[in-house]
Amino acid sequence: MNAALQAQPLRVGFTGYYGMRNFGDDLFGVLCAAGARRYWQAEPLLVGPEPADGELRATWPRALPSALYGASGALGGLSRWVGFVRGLRASDVLVLGGGSVINGRPSFRKPLMLAAQRRGRVRLAAVGVSIGPFANAAEQTAAADFARRFAYIAVRDRRSHALAQDMGLQDIVHAGRDLAGLLPLVAPTKERERNDNDPATIGIAPCRYTVRADHPAPTPQAWQDAIVQALVRIAPQRPIRACVFALNGHPQHGDAAIATQLQARLRERGIATELQIYRGGDPLATAAAIARCDAFVSARLHGAIVAYLQGLPFTLIDYHPKCRDFADDIGLPQALHIHAQHHDCAAFEAALSIMLNAGGTLADVSPNLYAQQALRIFQCAPWSSTALLPP
Repeated sequence: MNAALQAQPLRVGFTGYYGMRNFGDDLFGVLCAAGARRYWQAEPLLVGPEPADGELRATWPRALPSALYGASGALGGLSRWVGFVRGLRASDVLVLGGGSVINGRPSFRKPLMLAAQRRGRVRLAAVGVSIGPFANAAEQTAAADFARRFAYIAVRDRRSHALAQDMGLQDIVHAGRDLAGLLPLVAPTKERERNDNDPATIGIAPCRYTVRADHPAPTPQAWQDAIVQALVRIAPQRPIRACVFALNGHPQHGDAAIATQLQARLRERGIATELQIYRGGDPLATAAAIARCDAFVSARLHGAIVAYLQGLPFTLIDYHPKCRDFADDIGLPQALHIHAQHHDCAAFEAALSIMLNAGGTLADVSPNLYAQQALRIFQCAPWSSTALLPP
């Protein structure tokens, strides 16, 4: 960068799947902005719609409906292309902020990023990301060629870090944590006031997923059948209520339909149940709603991570390698890890019993330690104002 640019606050653009009504992705944007302001002394710009609090700059004009940005079809695609180009032109550093984004899937972003980097107009970085999985060696090689153009990459799990080493990225990669680990920086957990006579609230976050050929998992229907049966069996023993969260509210790809169906099934069986649908724009409000639960069962990875960071006992539905990676990284007890060989009614009864008697998280890695390590995602960047060097 030239001296004139260096004399100004660093302009950092964050790009990801923001504005698509997915809780985890929208949370990434809010947390990336907070980390950049605190540790990079930067003025962040989100590539996508502005969050509900109105405190962040964004590429999508406030006057236009945010639903248009996340829409399917040619108009939605054009909206995202225009937003990305605006963000690229307005940034000194463009950062892939969160998610499984260094992979073998085609993207209109990659050639635009590489062209801008080659011309010296922007530096590239990635924070809180996963690498892979790849279908074949050719995909991995292409991803490695792309990632070598980056100045800094902070991966969120040990598997991605090991893969980055194999791909020859050791000079630029940092073994980090998921960006959700920065949640306490933005919204510190508040001590919850609770009456011992209140029913225990069990949060449930389903996910509309398809079982992958390379990662055996219970079908959504199978594990939902099992948890309904388990809750019905537990209900006579202690007062409980459920809150079903649709953490992806996208009208075509989201969870609202299966969440609504699950709520109806629980009500039919006599379980008092509420429904929370994330409709975009305010991920911190949804994080606060998760914190009001006493235990959490989640197929959505960031439902589980947010519950964990707020000290809740949680059970994770392992439907994707990223779920297993997180469970392994924090040392989640096997009884709270639902997978292809462990997802019947008895498995959920045991998990619910453990959680309702735990009084806090049961992982080997404490949420406080995880949050402290997550800060290094930003502290270890080459342009960090804290001047920490990667280990």
